[in-house]
Amino acid sequence: MSRAADRLADAGGARAWLVPALGVLLLGAAVAHFLGHAGPRADVAAATLLPAVALLGYGGWFWARRPRGARGDAVFAWAIGGAGLVLALDLWAILVDAYGATAAVDHIFIQHTTVGALGGAIAGTYSQRDRWRARSHVRLRRALDAAMDGIAVVDDDGTVSYANDAFADARGADGPGALVGEQWQAAYPDETRTRFAAVLAEFEAGDRDRWHGTVTARRIDGHTYPQDISVTALDDGGYVWVCRDVTGRAERDQRLRVLNRVLRHNVRNSLNVVLGRARRLTDRLGDDEDVESIEEAAEELLSVSEKARQLERSLDSEDAPTDPLADVVAQEAEHASEQYPDVAFDVTVDCETAVDRRLRLAVRELLESTAEHADGDAASVSIVARAEPPTVRVAADGSGIPEHERRALEGVEETSLEHGSGVGLWLVYWVVSHAGGDLDVRDDGTVVLRADAGKN
Repeated sequence: MSRAADRLADAGGARAWLVPALGVLLLGAAVAHFLGHAGPRADVAAATLLPAVALLGYGGWFWARRPRGARGDAVFAWAIGGAGLVLALDLWAILVDAYGATAAVDHIFIQHTTVGALGGAIAGTYSQRDRWRARSHVRLRRALDAAMDGIAVVDDDGTVSYANDAFADARGADGPGALVGEQWQAAYPDETRTRFAAVLAEFEAGDRDRWHGTVTARRIDGHTYPQDISVTALDDGGYVWVCRDVTGRAERDQRLRVLNRVLRHNVRNSLNVVLGRARRLTDRLGDDEDVESIEEAAEELLSVSEKARQLERSLDSEDAPTDPLADVVAQEAEHASEQYPDVAFDVTVDCETAVDRRLRLAVRELLESTAEHADGDAASVSIVARAEPPTVRVAADGSGIPEHERRALEGVEETSLEHGSGVGLWLVYWVVSHAGGDLDVRDDGTVVLRADAGKN
């Protein structure tokens, strides 16, 4: 809600006191009237006082509850209008002598005015609520019409009763009106219909009330496309479908799969050939700077290829087993010390909890990246593992991982002027995020990896 709307709602609520104030005024008038008359009849007093008490009670309820959409000043105006209408009718009745000469006109005025005010207040409350609901419906309808995702309401009989512009565009229709009354089956080929039939059967059996998946949809011209869809059951029957054309994403995923396969196989095989030839040259020529450079470059590219393979395997697994956090930290610290013998690794483990096995890869990359940037002749890396919550804290002497490379751990996209982190730190970020954990990168280069406690 906007600030203007908030102020408007607050103003309406603040004036809710007007309704009980009117009840106090009319009740006071009734009491004052009977105090000025000796020995009023009980039935007459009750008939006059009870409407005023009822109005006061209704006003108190309105002030305390403040029904949604009912503004205090508007309901007060309705109450005044109701009282004025009844008062006008009373005046007309007096003019035509409808009450007779013996009627006590003064208490009739008070009684009828109070009844009119009570009726007006009740009618005003319902009128305000109905108007608020109508405005809310219009706002909701406009929001649905303007949504970027396709939205449709499908009735129990399978017909589309509502569709927004995005849904019509995805279908290739001239507008939403062209789809109203259409059977949902028309938007999907046979294999998707079969899949949906099973899902809707589960809805009808009460086994589920929401479903999400990726299916093949069909446009009016017959062309098919991949579609993300979410189906939610409505309480009064029917379903809401939220759809999105994911053709671009599917094509991008396909390109990535092809490129990844090329990286893993073609490039890897060619690099193995380059590395093998370079080593044969080393055997024949001895130490040569050019050959050493070729070997180092080939080994680095092979390492990137291997990391990409490990990352793909890690991200493809959804329900990974768990490993004791203490074992993960101890084993990966030992592995890192073998890779970096000049760096001292100080390990402190105080936990018996288990974590997602995929985090082992993230811990390994984090230790290697930190060790690579450890400063000084006696470089050292500190690793501390705690159980509550499951965390691994990695810090190096000096500044640790450079700031421009730490950006990868925060998921910040690199630019052409800020590169150099390679795939290693991105691997850490992706694996930790996919496993449900998070990373905290400190200004001094310390990195805190928090595992998802729900997987323990």
